[in-house]
Amino acid sequence: MITGYNTDVRHGNRVFHVQTEDKGLTNPKIETLIYVGGEILDSYRSSYEDLLNTGQVPDATIQSRMDDQHKTVIRDIKNGKYDATPPEGELAEKQVFSDRPLDQAILEYLQHEGEVDTLELVIDEQMTPTFGTRFPVTLKARLCISQNPVPGADITIRLVSSLKKATLLLSGKTNAEGIFQGEVDVPPSQPGHCAMLIGCSSDAGSDEMRVVIGV
Repeated sequence: MITGYNTDVRHGNRVFHVQTEDKGLTNPKIETLIYVGGEILDSYRSSYEDLLNTGQVPDATIQSRMDDQHKTVIRDIKNGKYDATPPEGELAEKQVFSDRPLDQAILEYLQHEGEVDTLELVIDEQMTPTFGTRFPVTLKARLCISQNPVPGADITIRLVSSLKKATLLLSGKTNAEGIFQGEVDVPPSQPGHCAMLIGCSSDAGSDEMRVVIGV
């Protein structure tokens, strides 16, 4: 069984927690759960039973499918898929726990939580780090509603891999304007699928983003 992903996604006034995990070779499915307020909002399950027919299944192949499914769900959230009112009563509950293909699943949900001005991590330009280089990083921590900067937020940048444990590359804090600047020494090419995982946390909340490392 492969280590999964856990990501908090802020969209509008709500925080969605997205969890993706591999159920193992005895139950070859990848499951993604979406939580809001500690309750399951939606679930997606995809099978990789087709890979078992090819013989040995590389962990990197399963990890790649997990990564794609996790990113697709996060993209759906940010694109507003869950901004509309859901079906009522038992229909909504049935849809939450149904098994269906990822690209066919449609469940719209609205949960009233009031306005929560939580932290979000933003970048002005798309990051394109490559292996074996020194990469400049500029990030900003702000509140998602008021857009006020968040000074003193903790920043961590880690190298994550499908085949190795995460390695800390850089850490620090945002300045008075909520900005963090630094340089990351990206190590030489690593085995497996690699990315930079950028995390930010403060009393106002936490956020993270994943940036794929190129060759």
